[in-house]
Amino acid sequence: MTDILDETRSVVIGGRTELFHGYEALARRASGLIGWMQQIEIALGANPPGSEKDWHDLAIAAEALVAVSTAQEVWLADHDTALTRAIERVRSDIRTLNIPQGNVGAGDVA
Repeated sequence: MTDILDETRSVVIGGRTELFHGYEALARRASGLIGWMQQIEIALGANPPGSEKDWHDLAIAAEALVAVSTAQEVWLADHDTALTRAIERVRSDIRTLNIPQGNVGAGDVA
C-alpha cells in the first residue's frame, strides 16, 4: 500500500496553487493560518480597534483556511479508502490461506 499521506499534492489557496509535500505540510499550513487569524483577532480587539485592513486580512485567512480544510478532508478520505482496501486484501488473503483440516491453533493435532 502506498502511503497517501506522504504524497505530494497541489491545493489552490486564494487563487494560487501551492504544492504540499505530504499531509503534514498541509497541516502546518492550517496551523499557520490559524495563528495568523489569532493575531488579527487580537489587533481587532485592541484599543483602538484594528483597521479595515485587519478585517480584510481576516477574511483572506478564513477563506484560505476553508480551502486547506477542504483539501485535508479529501486527503484523509483518500487515505481512509486506501486503508479500507488494504484491510479487505488482508482479510481476503486470510480467507484463502491453505490451512490443514482441524483446529491446530486450538490444540488439535494435524
